[in-house]
Amino acid sequence: MAGAAMAATLFLGYAAEPVAAHADARLQSGPQGVSSGIWGAVATTATQAPYGSGPLALRFNASLLAAPPPQFFTLGNTGTLRLTGATFTATASTGTAVLEVCSTVWNETNNTCPQGTVTEVARSGTAAYSASISPVNGGGSTRVRARVTTAIISASDVGVSVSVSRAQVRTAIVADQ
Repeated sequence: MAGAAMAATLFLGYAAEPVAAHADARLQSGPQGVSSGIWGAVATTATQAPYGSGPLALRFNASLLAAPPPQFFTLGNTGTLRLTGATFTATASTGTAVLEVCSTVWNETNNTCPQGTVTEVARSGTAAYSASISPVNGGGSTRVRARVTTAIISASDVGVSVSVSRAQVRTAIVADQ
């Protein structure tokens, strides 16, 4: 009887360890499905999906003594995959326009990037920029600051376009299934 109790204890002890170690794992036999995703982005004044389509046009009024105040817009992820970058283009009818992202979250009221870093992602008159951005989940968004760098004597129409390539999308990973 002591031998049977010892065998039961060993068996139960052995069986309990793997079950406890993998309690949240799901085992699947045979082939597993593969899913796909799409990627895309748009510059928009909408603050949440649906974002619409671009390009975006912003108007900066004339400002003779100083640069006009900046404007903020949304970079909306129109796809299902997480974005880690985007390619931005800016045009300006007057002056030089710059597009910038914040590594944290913009304080739009104070025009600051608290405890973060401001990165220029486009400048009018130059080629398109391919820039890293803080990751944006599918359907999500991040805010971008547009500004004209100097005082302007007439209004400036700033055009913003954005595109995303496969290289600017987070690669898929297989998690514990």
